[in-house]
Amino acid sequence: MGKPLDQRSFIWIIDGADKIVHVNDDWLPFAAENTAPQLTASVVLDQPIWRFIQGQETSYLYKQIFTWVRAGKSPVNFPFRCDSPDCRRFMEMELALLPGDAIQFTAHILREEWRDPVDLLDAPREFLKISSWCKKINIPGRGWGEIEAAIAALDLFDHLSMPRMTHTICDSCRGALRLELNQESGEKLNSA
Repeated sequence: MGKPLDQRSFIWIIDGADKIVHVNDDWLPFAAENTAPQLTASVVLDQPIWRFIQGQETSYLYKQIFTWVRAGKSPVNFPFRCDSPDCRRFMEMELALLPGDAIQFTAHILREEWRDPVDLLDAPREFLKISSWCKKINIPGRGWGEIEAAIAALDLFDHLSMPRMTHTICDSCRGALRLELNQESGEKLNSA
């Protein structure tokens, strides 16, 4: 039997200038538990959120979502992954508009899949693409797959050093998010 599902909600707020102005009491321990103990309140508060979002595609997509939320198409909900070396975390994010163009992010875990630890993120060789949303790896010539499939397909453990990761968004996640945003937009228009 696996571990009980983590029931915490992770909340952070950015102001109208996209600076992080609040993280809740569950957010900081979650960061520390998941290979980011350096993300303390003194490090993240009053900093632009862009400092903590990796990859041009991911930043671009968040900017589009922020525009939607600030245009009154709120809340916006979407699935994403937040994996650790020993766990796949399937999560959901909600972005809601607050006064002054602030945005509240609320994330919670939908399900977890525990696995043998896989550490592919400490890496000094060529770059592999990882989807920031679903955490799948782009396996050259094969498409997007889970990290274990990438390790096997690329024979990564036979190398002296692991490849570095670069963050992007896979076509499937990009399409699903666009569909969600279009549905949200259509529902707002139909209810107006």
